[in-house]
Amino acid sequence: MRDDRFLLTVLLLLSSFNAFAGDSPVHTVEDFYAWAIRPASGDLGNGLSPVRQLLGQELFAALEAQSAYENACSKLVPTDIKPYMLDQNPFFLRPDKAKALVSAKATIKGDTARVLAQLAYDDLRWTDTVVLRRGDNHWLILNIEWQEGSLTKRLVEFASHRCVP
Repeated sequence: MRDDRFLLTVLLLLSSFNAFAGDSPVHTVEDFYAWAIRPASGDLGNGLSPVRQLLGQELFAALEAQSAYENACSKLVPTDIKPYMLDQNPFFLRPDKAKALVSAKATIKGDTARVLAQLAYDDLRWTDTVVLRRGDNHWLILNIEWQEGSLTKRLVEFASHRCVP
């Protein structure tokens, strides 16, 4: 009986380790960019819901605040004037978003990971650095960094503009 409990404990620990080993920051980044580049038809109009589980709480809150800010701005301006808005996908530095994730390579230190995600738009290639933290048994995206700044910096700068007609 005692040997059975020991064996069961070992098997549970091994299955937990295998589940943890199968979840990687690279997999999280691949899932995220698959959605950001080509969302499934059922995901259209659902905002961030399809990738909510991939985003850290602070990043998700900042993205939601940006959306609320845009909605508030659109109510302040006359219907014939375009409100102050972020006119592109927030996850990509340039208005022409990526067409493909070419590669992803992770560096992990403890509960933090940095994934170098090489993206492509036709012949143009660039690398984004996706910062993740381990939480609730999976990796969460905290930020996307570009050579010229970061997603969180972009959201803060965007919201710092006064929304006036």
